[in-house]
Amino acid sequence: MPMLLTLGKRLAQGYGLLLAMAAGGLVFANLFGLGAFLIQEIGSDNQRAASLEPYRWWMHCGWWVGVGFALTGAVTRKRATQTKTVREQTSAATESADLATPESGRWKTVGKRSGVLSSVAFFGCAGGFAGLMLGGSLLLLWFSLAYSPFAPAGWAGSVKVEQRANGHLIENERVMTTTHPVALYAFGVPIGLGATAGAIIGGVGAALGKVEDVE
Repeated sequence: MPMLLTLGKRLAQGYGLLLAMAAGGLVFANLFGLGAFLIQEIGSDNQRAASLEPYRWWMHCGWWVGVGFALTGAVTRKRATQTKTVREQTSAATESADLATPESGRWKTVGKRSGVLSSVAFFGCAGGFAGLMLGGSLLLLWFSLAYSPFAPAGWAGSVKVEQRANGHLIENERVMTTTHPVALYAFGVPIGLGATAGAIIGGVGAALGKVEDVE
């Protein structure tokens, strides 16, 4: 069991690092792309048409810079966290030597059996929410990969940046959209699977009497 917990923690940390790198690459790719676009706006129409490839090249450079910044920040933060953890463990060991161990009590939660429909609804919503979080992270990875030099043909071309008015305010916001099937499946499939799996687990658990309502 401890080995499984350690493995799960490692996987979560690795996935978090991957998301940080994807977010950094996406942000800096857009920043570098915006800079290239502004430079193109200064030139003539012929210069703009000829500078299309350098525009993509600058976006790829921005992606590499963003990934590098995220990776450097994660490594630096990990080292600082390890140093802080060692200090806290040393301080806790020193304090525990001077304190008496309190008497532990045993608490038991009493509840009644949950209904099948309520369990299906609750666990289905919880699974759908977990799938939403996973789908959102996969969509972030997809957008970042679409802006990277490793994007398959057609991915970058399917991304559109739309400018939408924010109500009656003067400020506008830019929203990235896509209709690529891979992006839609990456976002939608985890939601459907999470909701379905949660509903099945909740219904079966309630039918077997393993789910109780806490009073």
